[in-house]
Amino acid sequence: MSVNPVRGLLDSLSVLFYISSIFGVIPYSLWAFAKRTAIQLSLVGNVWVVGNLVVYTGLYHVATINYTKDDWGSQKTLTNAIGIFIIYMEPFMMAVDMVAGLINQKRLAQCFDRLARLDNHLAGEGVMVNNGRMRRYSIVLLLLMLLFEAIITVYSFVAFEEEFNAWSLIWFITTIPTALNSVCRIWYVMLVSAIRQRFNAMNAHMNAIAHGILHYKEQYAGEPDADIAEISLDYLEKEIFTVYTQRRKQLTVATPPKKTNANATTKVITVKPYQPKQPASPPLKPSVTSPPPPPHHNSAMQPWPAADAVGYGPAQEFLPTDRRLRPHIEQRLDNKLILFCRTHDELCEIGKVVNRMYSVQMLVAMAHGFVAITAEFYFLYCSLTQQEVPILFRTAEVFLLGLAYIVYTALKCIVPIFVCWRTKTDSQRTGIELHYLANAVDEVHCYEVVNHLSLKLLNHQLNFSACGFFDLDMTTLYAITGAITSYLIILIQFNLAAIQKSNSNSTIASNVSTTTMSVVEGVVTTALTTYVSN
Repeated sequence: MSVNPVRGLLDSLSVLFYISSIFGVIPYSLWAFAKRTAIQLSLVGNVWVVGNLVVYTGLYHVATINYTKDDWGSQKTLTNAIGIFIIYMEPFMMAVDMVAGLINQKRLAQCFDRLARLDNHLAGEGVMVNNGRMRRYSIVLLLLMLLFEAIITVYSFVAFEEEFNAWSLIWFITTIPTALNSVCRIWYVMLVSAIRQRFNAMNAHMNAIAHGILHYKEQYAGEPDADIAEISLDYLEKEIFTVYTQRRKQLTVATPPKKTNANATTKVITVKPYQPKQPASPPLKPSVTSPPPPPHHNSAMQPWPAADAVGYGPAQEFLPTDRRLRPHIEQRLDNKLILFCRTHDELCEIGKVVNRMYSVQMLVAMAHGFVAITAEFYFLYCSLTQQEVPILFRTAEVFLLGLAYIVYTALKCIVPIFVCWRTKTDSQRTGIELHYLANAVDEVHCYEVVNHLSLKLLNHQLNFSACGFFDLDMTTLYAITGAITSYLIILIQFNLAAIQKSNSNSTIASNVSTTTMSVVEGVVTTALTTYVSN
């Protein structure tokens, strides 16, 4: 792991950064990143992005014209309109991504700086973030993009290109907009995953502290607490009962006893609560593996062995070294909990910035995915039923090719939605881990601090949406899947109705022509018979 967590985060995205800079997706200085592993604004990078945008758009149009040749008018007008919309939606999405990269280049650099400060603060509290996982995720996603692009482009070129020459290789230009769109989606997924990774690191650290404290209490060898030890309470009941009883003790100690009149005849009967009988000296838990201590040597007063210290994890710094002493955390955990609350707030703010940077792109990507998948499924059905497929949807003529296109387009919608949904749920789990830790500590001060911080966490709501039209979560994925299914059924029904109408029209035309021929033959026969008889 790198000493500087921020440098590790940028190093983990180095492959993605180089590819994005070379193809003009992000307008940063490639030289500064290669030399110092830093994000630096660059005028040359901005010019490079604009130039690539113009060149890619022009070459895509030329390649599309060369692919369709003169077959634009051979299909119905509505089918051509849908095909043109879907085909030119890809360079439009590329333009939106690249222009948004130019507009949000300062925001993206600020996001990395803010993540840098958060990683340094977390490292100071012993929470280390493994950025190597981000590197593996980015490389896997890039390899999947390369695999799908190669299958779709090469298979389409070999299957549908009639003349193989140097000019026909321009068809490979059509893969650039879709590939760059995928690279932008990978950037979005990596940023959201980085936020989620830090949420998980905080939650896991608090969970480890809680488990360490509970593990210590299981091995506790001192006097048990007579107030609560024999009462089975749930979490909320335990919190309320602990706070109430300890405050009552404080008020009892602070309030002096009232002076009573000596002549008063009122007799007060004191009733003590039931307390189970405790043995005179609670037995210590025997140790089978460890030898008995030497004379005049108390093993409980010595520091833990290395194996026991590892078992308590990050909770070791808050626990006493003598197992006969009850742990009193008190205010020693406050700074860590306050830091986690502030880190949670900062991560939510970074998530909101990322959402603002990519909300338009996600809206366009979801619209394109919905239309493209529905159209591809419909024309795949037409191909399987031996119907004519428009040239703009020729990929549907090959089942495996059409299926690969559907899976590739669906993944570009499903992966961002899934990552956003998991990040949102992990951010909400921080409050649960806070209360779980308070339940493990079981002290009034910790309960009060956690309850106060919980009110702040309620205002740290993290949500990802597409310009506010819909949230990027599993409910949206369910709605899109249902909409695709509904529209596909409607299109198939219209297709069946058109086929039935065409068959009925052809039958009527055939019957009319047959009747006409019969009448003509009858007239001719009558005329010939009359002529012969005369």
